[in-house]
Amino acid sequence: MDTSSNNSSLIIFLISACLLLPFLESMHGGALWGLNWHSPRLMDTLSHNLLYIKLVLVITGLILLFTKPKKIKSIIKNKIAQWLFYIILTLVGVIQIPFLCLGILVNGSSLSTPDYIHKQSTFTDRTIYIYTADPGAMGKAYHYAYLNCPLAFGRYELKRIAKLNWMREYTFYIEKNNLIVIDKNSDGLTHTFDMSDVTCSS
Repeated sequence: MDTSSNNSSLIIFLISACLLLPFLESMHGGALWGLNWHSPRLMDTLSHNLLYIKLVLVITGLILLFTKPKKIKSIIKNKIAQWLFYIILTLVGVIQIPFLCLGILVNGSSLSTPDYIHKQSTFTDRTIYIYTADPGAMGKAYHYAYLNCPLAFGRYELKRIAKLNWMREYTFYIEKNNLIVIDKNSDGLTHTFDMSDVTCSS
C-alpha cells in the first residue's frame, strides 16, 4: 500500500515538474532563470537547446497527466481539487507547446552564423558584446550593443548601450568614452554612442 502511494505521489510530482518548471523558466525571460554564466554565446546556445528539452518535458507531462488518472485520484481525493489539477496543468502545458515550437522555428530560420550573431571584444578594462537578433524571414534584424560586466562565480551582467539597424559587416572599438561602430558597407556610416552613463559600477 505504501509503495503504491509513493508511486502515485511520484507521478504527481513528475507531472507537476514537467509542466511547471518549463513554464516558470520561460516566464523569467533568461535561460535558467537568468543564470548568465561564462558568456552570452554559451547561454544563447543553451537557451536554444532548452527549447527542445522543455518541449519534451511538456509533452511527457501531458501524456502522464492523461494516462495516469487512477494514480492521481488515489492521492487527490477531493473532486474539486482533481478538477483544478487537471484544468490548470492542462492549460499550462497546452499553452506552452505553440510558443516552444515557434521558438524552435525562429531559431532554425536564422541564416547567420554564431560568429556573426555574437561578437565580443575587450578594450583595456571594458568588454563590449554585440548581439544580432536575426529572425530571418520572420522579422527585421537588429544589433544590440552591451557592456559585458564580470560577476562572481564566472557570471556576467549585460548593460545595454545601444540598438542599431542591421549591418552586413561592421567593426567596433572604444575611443575615450564612446563606442564607435563602423558599417563596412559602401556607405561607411559611423555610429557613435556615449558610454559615460554605462559602467560596470553603476
